[in-house]
Amino acid sequence: MKINVFGSSISALVCAGCLAESGNQVVLIGHRDNETIEPGLVKLLDAQIDAARLSIESQFDVEADFQILSLNANQCQEAKIICAKLAHSTNKDMCLVIRSSFTMGTIKQLSDIAKTDCLVNPDFASEGQAIQAFTRPDRIIIGSSNPQNTRNFKRLFAPFNRNQDVIIEMSEASAELTKYATNAMLATRISLMNELAIAAEHLGADIEEVRLGLGADKRIGSSFLYAGIGFGGTHFGEDLNRIQALINATGARESLLESVITINEQQKELLFRKLWQHFDCQIEHKTIAIWGVSYKPNSNSIEGAPSLALIKAFVNQGCQLKIFDPMLDVNFMIWMKETLSLTQQAQVEICADMYEATQQADALCVVTEWKPFWSPNLVALKENMATPILLDGRNLYDKQWIEHNGFTYFGVGR
Repeated sequence: MKINVFGSSISALVCAGCLAESGNQVVLIGHRDNETIEPGLVKLLDAQIDAARLSIESQFDVEADFQILSLNANQCQEAKIICAKLAHSTNKDMCLVIRSSFTMGTIKQLSDIAKTDCLVNPDFASEGQAIQAFTRPDRIIIGSSNPQNTRNFKRLFAPFNRNQDVIIEMSEASAELTKYATNAMLATRISLMNELAIAAEHLGADIEEVRLGLGADKRIGSSFLYAGIGFGGTHFGEDLNRIQALINATGARESLLESVITINEQQKELLFRKLWQHFDCQIEHKTIAIWGVSYKPNSNSIEGAPSLALIKAFVNQGCQLKIFDPMLDVNFMIWMKETLSLTQQAQVEICADMYEATQQADALCVVTEWKPFWSPNLVALKENMATPILLDGRNLYDKQWIEHNGFTYFGVGR
């Protein structure tokens, strides 16, 4: 089948690569700026280009069998321009697929502009696991009121629906809301655990033990029950705001999601507050090491990352920061220039090695759960640091192990 995939997001690149790998002729209308941050994606795209099943172009064929929009959420205008061109297609069997998370109600506008029915197929994959999530999905949502579109889409995605049938059919509006509702539910679980972590510290309980007890309940499950310093990324924040706006439009006064957002924002400065109290509010000129800037491991995205709130809090109090992240790139430099004064920028040192960042540090904040951080050399770490204080923002470590090695340990809810 002939397929056009629109977009330069990880979602678009993975979609184009995986559909080409399954034997289709795919044109990606976009560019490959971000493929290096997704494990396996460079290899996948190169292999499909070499096999002549995938090409990257600026023009597209309006007569292709599938037109798949996998644009970023803020590219709604681009989507409308594409749909206006698709309105001239003579292919009666063309299927317009929307995988982008546009504002609720946009699907109908795109359908009207393209003069054809849209099929909504939300992308639930997270960065770092996008290829596996596409090829081995736990569900494939099809939002469509057009039976022919549904049949064609099922045929296209048949290679990814073999072990068991994971396709769920619903209306377009329900498919849109399912994507937002999924992120709202996951965010709510995270914020609840962070609220419980406060209670755990007050009671002398350990939130990690509580998590195990909760997760063992089959009605609850163990996913997204980790207490920490808050979630980041573009999708959670955007989707929470959109679904809250939708709830507000109904006239309802419930504010659960507003509380979820508020808790998350407060949680981002948790390690700062713990260190502030430890040093009796005297942290000016202290040197703080930070491991991890991206909002999650295996990603270079800093959108909404807890690290950014933490960095601002420390520099505002006159601290010197030494930062290491395995995938730190120009996005962070741009953020510093746009957010911090020249004086504050001078307080931030970017280090090439995780242990280099701890040289003469008064405390170490572990912010992102990158794999290299999981088993640190505590002997080397203690020798490097001016004072052996470790703040574990992701509860990665055995508290007793850290304290046994002579560190002062602060976790979340422990």
